[in-house]
Amino acid sequence: IHSAIHMAREDMNCVIHTHTAAGIAVSAQDHGLLPISQHALKFYGKLAYHDYEGVALCLDERERLVNDLGTHRAMILRNHGLLAGGQNVAQAFYEIHFLERACQAQIQALAGGSKLRYPSEQVCKLTASQFTDDDEGMRMIQMAWEAALRLIEDQREDYCS
Repeated sequence: IHSAIHMAREDMNCVIHTHTAAGIAVSAQDHGLLPISQHALKFYGKLAYHDYEGVALCLDERERLVNDLGTHRAMILRNHGLLAGGQNVAQAFYEIHFLERACQAQIQALAGGSKLRYPSEQVCKLTASQFTDDDEGMRMIQMAWEAALRLIEDQREDYCS
């Protein structure tokens, strides 16, 4: 999976692929990611899907995976998990973090059993456009990455030997 993206996308120097409970749950839902949270709206019109083809061992799946990803930086691998990438680790982390949080919110919202409220198409498009890759957006990504690193710094002894 990673090699396919790295070979095809020069703009994605870091690719993160996860198998979290929420990510797998959304990947198994026919409707995919619903536009029901700010985190999900980041991906409105900017999210790819790839159908499950079995354990990713066949090299011929690479081309289909890359074609499905297209120009997007995030993809839901159906019945499998999540994938996101970026120019660097900070951007890839930002993408996967937002996608994971969107999936968590969706699973919790659906578990509530109530009818979901959807923002208007206009608001969905506006919100997606507010997550930009301009200089300000890249500064926000770097700040989020640095904050994440600070959060784990106090736990360094638990994971470094």
